[in-house]
Amino acid sequence: MARTLGLAAFDRARRFLEVEARSLDRALFEFRFEGAPAEAVAAALVVYQNDDGGFGHALEPDVRTPSSSALATGIALQALKEIGYPASHDLVAGAIRYLAGSFYPVDQVWRAVPPDANEHPHAPWWHDEDGSLARTFDGYLIIPRAQLVGLLHHFSDSVPAQWLEDLTERTVSDVETIEALGTGGGDDLAYALALAEERTLPEQFRMRLLRRIRAVVPRAVSRDPAEWNSYCIHPLKIVHRPDSPVADQIWDAIQADLDYQIDHQHPEGTWEPVWTWGGAYPSAWEQARQEWRGHLTLETLTILQAFGRIEAQAS
Repeated sequence: MARTLGLAAFDRARRFLEVEARSLDRALFEFRFEGAPAEAVAAALVVYQNDDGGFGHALEPDVRTPSSSALATGIALQALKEIGYPASHDLVAGAIRYLAGSFYPVDQVWRAVPPDANEHPHAPWWHDEDGSLARTFDGYLIIPRAQLVGLLHHFSDSVPAQWLEDLTERTVSDVETIEALGTGGGDDLAYALALAEERTLPEQFRMRLLRRIRAVVPRAVSRDPAEWNSYCIHPLKIVHRPDSPVADQIWDAIQADLDYQIDHQHPEGTWEPVWTWGGAYPSAWEQARQEWRGHLTLETLTILQAFGRIEAQAS
């Protein structure tokens, strides 16, 4: 019988989220687990939105500039998609307006974070020195573009159809050909998979993406639990639900990772970040770390729920 997160352990996580987590993560927990209204999630998102329609203000805790970024705007749109808000809603329309205005048409990408991110506390990997950020993130071909293209398909009522089709072709082609896919921490693989999983994506694009992604997954995903406490591609980093289109490739490793997450819950009820800022901005890192604790706890509970690994839901 599969191991499950016991009710006492679940309650510890819930108490942490209720008392210590950001309003957004608390609202999402209540929406996902307790049937709370979507409006509470939207209200929590408002504080992160700027006048240009984009989102910032450390919505991505490792980037603490108040300015809007494509990275944070993608996070906000994902939450707005989850709660079922339409493209016509002010929060969504503002985000899409920001994306339209911050797009680089020559390179067909969005810069992940704005240049002024350097002027505010941030993780070392988000520092830009003479174009180093673009080099680190492969010219932004996958991060953040792949996720944003998927979200624009979902909210396509307010997006020019031919522009979106051309951008999708460019993005899918880059996923097919970029050599670095699935290296490092694997966020690029997660972003590419998010695009492939978008239900409104035309099937011909989905099939091309999945051919490449499924070719990469077997070699890229770590099956060694000894590595999972480091920044690596552990199975649940890319597979969040049993119906994931790559779950069959690493099913046994997914089950082991579910066991691992249950076993590695912190006594306070949280799941902890496996990275640090390496001593940079120590006080800001402590704030970011606390925000990540809430976010990671919410997402781990959500994954355990999806796999029926929470005691009350287990059959």
